[in-house]
Amino acid sequence: MLKKLTPLAVAAGLLGSVLTATEAVAADPAPTGVTIAWKDSTHEFVRVTWTEDGDLPNKVVLRTGTSSTYLPVFVPAGAPNVVDYPAARLEPYSGQVRIDVSVGTEAGETSPAGFSPRFDTIVAAPAERVSVTLSGTSGLRVQWKAGYSEFDGTPNDPLDLVDSTRYTPRLVAGGKLTDLAVASQATAVTVASHALPYQIDVLASNEWGTVSRRLGGASAGGLKAVIPTWVKSGSPTSQPTITGTVAARNAPVYLQARNTATSAWYTASSQQAVNGTFKFLLGASGSRHYRVLVPNYTDAAGIAYFGSYSAAVATTVQVNTWGARFTPATVRRGQTATAEVRHSPTCSYAVVLQRWTGKTWSTVGFVRTDMGVARGYVKGAAAGRVAYRYYFPALTLNGYKYAAAYSANFVLTTT
Repeated sequence: MLKKLTPLAVAAGLLGSVLTATEAVAADPAPTGVTIAWKDSTHEFVRVTWTEDGDLPNKVVLRTGTSSTYLPVFVPAGAPNVVDYPAARLEPYSGQVRIDVSVGTEAGETSPAGFSPRFDTIVAAPAERVSVTLSGTSGLRVQWKAGYSEFDGTPNDPLDLVDSTRYTPRLVAGGKLTDLAVASQATAVTVASHALPYQIDVLASNEWGTVSRRLGGASAGGLKAVIPTWVKSGSPTSQPTITGTVAARNAPVYLQARNTATSAWYTASSQQAVNGTFKFLLGASGSRHYRVLVPNYTDAAGIAYFGSYSAAVATTVQVNTWGARFTPATVRRGQTATAEVRHSPTCSYAVVLQRWTGKTWSTVGFVRTDMGVARGYVKGAAAGRVAYRYYFPALTLNGYKYAAAYSANFVLTTT
């Protein structure tokens, strides 16, 4: 004879209790035919049923291992042999578990336990990112697959469902969550366009619960470049640079150049950003137009950054001079001193040595540089101090132009 249905709510106050089965004198036979099944298609409750001889009270518990029992429910005599456990209450007890049913009350059991087949409570495997693809100016497509899952130690148990995992993609932007689709077995989602930045979370759910994982997102490239309009050619102690920042900490960055305003762009240099910063050394390269390119880039976390170009800048490179001096700097009348200066680019061409007359600079003579070093010779004519300098005319080297420059002033003392 069936007893009255006893929902788990009757013992809701006891569900959190942890009990250990007590040994009792077995005066009654163990219940038989303990079965477990889903109550209905919602898979919210696990229904436990059993049979026994007579109209007796029952104790129903969840057993883990060999001795620990949880979630006790007491069914009074005269009630149906049925208990419905919320799946959400069973799920925390992972591993292989079973339902034990014995004759008994809160005071103890009076029979051995009849028990159900063992079963597991494995929540859906979290989604694992397969790819993140940028599209258009702000669109994104994310694909995924089932990730790592717990080992199923009770395959094909009465509660196992085939292909029960469903995925719900969500857009996270501005502190708000928006479902992009209803839960389904689909493993991809496309965001046609949306204000940047945003992220994509995917909820994986099955009969035992839900787990969420962030699979990717989209952001602007955030390129900021500082390209100078006028620099000196590089020297051993100083280098002209193009610097900047990008949003992606390790994105590739390309320096592009062209020789004239109408010629084609080409890649002059490339590097990977370091903590979101980059620096290109221009060295002794001549006057060119420059721009910086950051391509579309997806980082290890699945955040995709939309690429962009910086504004193009025409950079004029001036001949760089350093180390202008006389050797020796002091001579007697009639003695000769060497007027030396170094320059970049390190080519050979004619430069002009000049002398200050007190009113203007006059030409002393032309000096041929030798691979980046100019050496002229001056004879001390009259006692006193006279300032000199070198003038470096504009030049074209390997198709690149360099603007003219003057060296620093340097003084010859004659005694």
